[in-house]
Amino acid sequence: MQTLRRTPLYERHAALGARLVPFAGWEMPVQYTSISDEHLAVRRGAGIFDVSH
Repeated sequence: MQTLRRTPLYERHAALGARLVPFAGWEMPVQYTSISDEHLAVRRGAGIFDVSH
């Protein structure tokens, strides 16, 4: 089994409760609370997409 790599934002994602999944050799966040909650948060404020992988 290959060890998954982690982005520079991994610790922040984990601290915020992200559900992390394997993606192309990286451990990436796929969801936090719910898709609806995330949609509303971005509509009301801003969102960040981690592309450092």
